[in-house]
Amino acid sequence: MDLTPFYARISDCPARDAFVHEEKKMPSTAEMAAWKPSEWTGGTFHDFAEEAFMRDVSRPLALYVHVPFCHHHCTFCPFYINQTKKGFSKDYTELLLREIEITADALKNVADKREVTAVYFGGGTPTDLDEADMASVITSLFDHFNIPKDAEVTVEGRTTGFTASKAKTWTAAGANRFSLGIQSANTALRKRLGRISSREELQDSLDGICTSGSSVIIDMLYGLPGQTREILLDDIDFISNKTGIDGLDLYELKIFPGTPLDKAIKNGKIPPAPAFGDKAVMFSTAYDALESTGFEHFSPKHWRRNPRERSLYNRLAGMQCDMIPFGSAAGGRLHGIGLGNSRDIKTYRAQVEAGEKPLGRIMASPLRPAPEGFNQVLASYGENLCLPPAGLWPEPHRAMAGKLLSQWQDAGLLRETEGGLRLTGAGYFWTQKIKGLVQRFLQTPAQ
Repeated sequence: MDLTPFYARISDCPARDAFVHEEKKMPSTAEMAAWKPSEWTGGTFHDFAEEAFMRDVSRPLALYVHVPFCHHHCTFCPFYINQTKKGFSKDYTELLLREIEITADALKNVADKREVTAVYFGGGTPTDLDEADMASVITSLFDHFNIPKDAEVTVEGRTTGFTASKAKTWTAAGANRFSLGIQSANTALRKRLGRISSREELQDSLDGICTSGSSVIIDMLYGLPGQTREILLDDIDFISNKTGIDGLDLYELKIFPGTPLDKAIKNGKIPPAPAFGDKAVMFSTAYDALESTGFEHFSPKHWRRNPRERSLYNRLAGMQCDMIPFGSAAGGRLHGIGLGNSRDIKTYRAQVEAGEKPLGRIMASPLRPAPEGFNQVLASYGENLCLPPAGLWPEPHRAMAGKLLSQWQDAGLLRETEGGLRLTGAGYFWTQKIKGLVQRFLQTPAQ
């Protein structure tokens, strides 16, 4: 077997140079909104809910609550739907509470037979809900579903408008994790993204929220227009030394066609995003800086500095867990049935007021088969950001696998640890490419 097509380039910057970069086309906001499911003929939610809920009780179960309201449209975001207006919180909360009752009624004979592993409030901006309103929704979920004390209950949002009082009240109601979109702590970059608070205001908010007793997680982006390696390092220094956060998620900025950010770049109002090579260097720099300041890279895209941060919901969502949706535009699934609540808020309201589970789409959604054989080994090691040693690869490819893994080590993509061959920062940056090369390698006849 000729291994040359699978080899990485040797370079002093493997994150930038290991492989040829292939640009991916992001879907436009119009394309995402216009997607239509196939016709469903399996009846209403009340017809199939209990049977689907009990079809595989060994699967993890999550509840997802969507709050599709924002103070304004952040420039980078493709998910904006509704603007928050006076009185929206009380009005929307009443609809959520009614939908929870409707859903629990459809599952009344079985709801207590499965424990909920994670609850997630996403959006939109769930933290824009009034203090008492969010607390009542959290309490209602605990009243109607089997949510144990060790379940992860996350409220997503932003720091603007999210007070320490809200955080403490929601923690008392049952929340134990807050995930906040920071993107950057640099005031100029934040304003360019539509984040209205300064670094000083951001720190004040985080200081208050961190007194709640819940874990506090932030989202950061690299590859922002105008962002440099030095700005990113300064952000990491800020979050590491000036805040009490428990963990963070680090994502590459994805520019979706049709967003305000995309239009502003095309119109020349703001600079373009950094080139691929610059983003690669940024990521590699950030990776090393996070490790040096005590953050553990414990699962894909997630770092933590104490074990309170588990990132359960994020991992469950990638495992095709059963997930019951609540709120306009929420999505979920029960076994092989995909569920999507109505996106239009007027339609959602009419369905809830009519006593219906407000589904805008129901579709057959076959589960991906669970990995078997060596694919199961790959998945198990991959969860720990590792590749299995050559001795565990399929016998016909074993000798060549040893050579390939050794070359990737030489290229700076892997390092040997007790848990296996762990991806380096550069290796993680190229993780999707490496996964594809592994599959191609295994499909190539061994000699």
